[in-house]
Order: sequence, then C-alpha cells, then structure tokens
Amino acid sequence: MSERTIGRPIVPREHGAWAVLYGAFLAGLGVAGRVTLPVILLLGAVTCLALANGPMVLLLRSAGSRVPVKECGRAFFWFFAYAAGAVMCLAPLLALYHMTFLFPFAMVTACFLVLRAFFVRQGDDRSLPGELIGTAGLALVGPTAHAVAVNGAQPIGALLWLLLTLYFAGGVFYVRMRIRLMLAQRKGAPTVSKRARGSCLIYHVLLLVLIPALAAANVVPWAVLLAFAPALWRAAAGLRRQDATLNLRRLGWSEVGLTVAFVLILIVSL
Repeated sequence: MSERTIGRPIVPREHGAWAVLYGAFLAGLGVAGRVTLPVILLLGAVTCLALANGPMVLLLRSAGSRVPVKECGRAFFWFFAYAAGAVMCLAPLLALYHMTFLFPFAMVTACFLVLRAFFVRQGDDRSLPGELIGTAGLALVGPTAHAVAVNGAQPIGALLWLLLTLYFAGGVFYVRMRIRLMLAQRKGAPTVSKRARGSCLIYHVLLLVLIPALAAANVVPWAVLLAFAPALWRAAAGLRRQDATLNLRRLGWSEVGLTVAFVLILIVSL
C-alpha cells in the first residue's frame, strides 16, 4: 500500500480520553509502587489500543454510508497497524511472563469495547451513557497496570477501578454541564442547560455522600476524601457560575491539573 493511500496516521482527538487513560495508568502504577518491563509493555499495548479507537470509529460510522473506498482503506490500514502493535506488546506478557491473570481483564475490556462500538454505531457515543461507559472502560487500565506491576490481580485493583471511575465520571458531568451552558446561552435553550446542571449537581451530591460512607465502612482510607476534594470544589464553583463563557483549552488543561492532583493524592492515600 503506497504512502499516498495510507495517508497520515489516524489519531483520536479525544483529549479527555487520553487524560483518563494515562491518569488511570499512573494511578495503578503509583499504588503498586514499582516499574517493570511488563508495565512498559502494557503501556505500549494500551496506547496502541487507544489509537486504534480512531480508525475504528471511522469504520463504524462509515458502515452503510457513502464513504470513499480510499478513506475506508486508510482506516482499515491504521486499525490493523495499531492492533498489531498492541498484540506485539501483549504477547510477551503471556508468552514470557505467563501473566494469565490478564485474561479476565481482557474479557471485561472486550465487553466495554462492544458497548462502545454499539454506541458509536448508533451515533450515541457522545451521549451521557456513552461517555460514562467509555470512561469506565478506560479506568480499567488502572487495576490492569497495578496487576501487571505486582504480577497478580489483587482486591485493591477493584477498589482502584471504582475510585477512578467515580472521579472521572464526575469530570464527564462537569464538562458536559459547562459545554451545555455555553451552547444554551448561544442558542437560547435554558431547558437543556438546566438538565445538565441538575445532572451534575445530583451526581456530585451522591459522590459527597458515597465517599465518606465508604470511608466510614473502612472500605477506603479517610484520606481518599482529600483526593476528591478539588473536583468537588470545582463542581461547586461551576454550579454557582452565572457567566456561561467557556475557554475549551483552559477547561481541558484545568481538568488535566485536577487529574494529576487526584492521582497523586490517591497514590499516597492507598
């Protein structure tokens, strides 16, 4: 296949997804407290799989539509190229390190991928359920990285996945609220903004109740509350905002900063 046919690499532009992916990975690695060659191989594998999401979305959306054959061929090429890279990184984990405990992680990941494909095919991947499913799937990288680092799945992995999912889901609700408020101001649709604001409020109130309840039940250390504190403060400030103006780049970087703070505090707490 010529370079002209292949074209430039297809890279997903979902910056929030990359923050979830690498934030979860660093959290799992930090809680494990060690860096090994298998961990580096896993990082390569999850990066390749995340890159494969770009051409996969193009292929799913092109099914049944009149998309140029050349564009479909380009998407197929990069999908299989990224998939091959993931296989090359994962193969040593099974063949050399005998990490058979990764099979359950692979099965759960496959379920999330099927759900993701369904939402994309229906055009609902940007819906709230679609984004929450995607977030929960990406958060699975955290316990997977932890298991690879310590050479075995441990109960703390499930707890890590729960905390990561709860945190990043809060980001989904918050960002959706800010964007809906901006669009509502432009289009004059206050009902849409009220629903988004209400969903964000309800979720963070539940979060404010759930995390202390988990700490009181000795499921998580009380220090974990500190990890969620910046995000809860962000949501409270956003809910009080009257000005709907939004700088998307600034919003994105602020989310990255909060993610770094959350991951660091979570590592120290666990």
